[in-house]
Amino acid sequence: MRGIDLETFRFDYDLTFCSLLMHADGTTYHVYGGRDWRDAQSHLSLRSLIRVLGDTLVEHATYAKQSKRRRPPKPRYIDDSPALKKRLAEGKRPECIHCHSVHDFEREDARAAKRWRRSEIWIFPDLEQVGFTVERDDQAVVARVLPDSPAAAMGLAPGDRLHSFGPKYARTYGDLQMVLHDAKASATRVRVEWTRGTERMSGTLALKKGWKERTPEVFAWRPSKWPLSPKPGFGGPPLSRTQKEKRGLDPDAFAFRVQYIVTWGPSKHTGRNAAKAGIRKGDIVYSVCGKTDFRDMNHFHAWFRLTREVGTTCEIKLLRGDAHKTVTLPVIE
Repeated sequence: MRGIDLETFRFDYDLTFCSLLMHADGTTYHVYGGRDWRDAQSHLSLRSLIRVLGDTLVEHATYAKQSKRRRPPKPRYIDDSPALKKRLAEGKRPECIHCHSVHDFEREDARAAKRWRRSEIWIFPDLEQVGFTVERDDQAVVARVLPDSPAAAMGLAPGDRLHSFGPKYARTYGDLQMVLHDAKASATRVRVEWTRGTERMSGTLALKKGWKERTPEVFAWRPSKWPLSPKPGFGGPPLSRTQKEKRGLDPDAFAFRVQYIVTWGPSKHTGRNAAKAGIRKGDIVYSVCGKTDFRDMNHFHAWFRLTREVGTTCEIKLLRGDAHKTVTLPVIE
């Protein structure tokens, strides 16, 4: 991402795939990409890509006839990040700045300037947070509306075809997410227009304060979670159902074998903390602060970062050989 204008090339930098359909002047027609928290491929398909490419050709022809064009904003580059400059000055020269690194460096800069708020981790909200989902192959069509949601209260229904969503002519899941990302996290309203059959309809999504916040499970897929604190300082692969049964553990509960204790980088103090508490490589962890229902290891790491408070402690139940042990882990910054 070095040398890329972040004001022009805007998308969810945590994604594994995103395509921007743009004019040469930097105007973005559509953002193709995005995912829900369950599946990285949830809104990627050849059919949907072909559809939005065709739609964009029509939009491009119309835009080319306009006399008033986009005035490009002042460019902004990750190369200008004080956090990145500091790392380079220390002789740490990463071969590549990955997309998700943009979130990491921006958060680090905001913290150093004492203007970062923890609520800012809730970026590019999933559509379910406002009460609906869209079809995978035709992403302007509503697939499902959640009962008792803002979308349901507005009057949206499955099969409706979206036209405008906030200020955006919406054709993709990525378009919709971009509007929600730019919307305020406080109480706000988003104007929506759609058609049902031949009838043109409109309404307003009334969103309450805190509407962007979700559970650790929903946040867990994001690679930008890793720099967040507090960190447990250890991790490893989950056990299979068969492995849990052989060790006399509940096969339906979550358990993992400690494969690493962090001894590197700026978080090595968290590994020392875990080791001092009594965590050892090879231990099988089956309960963390009483919780045994993690979806996967990403969920465990997100949950620890988002729910544990620095200065408290967390009981870790583990199996070492044939012995069950309980260790008390201090939660540190």
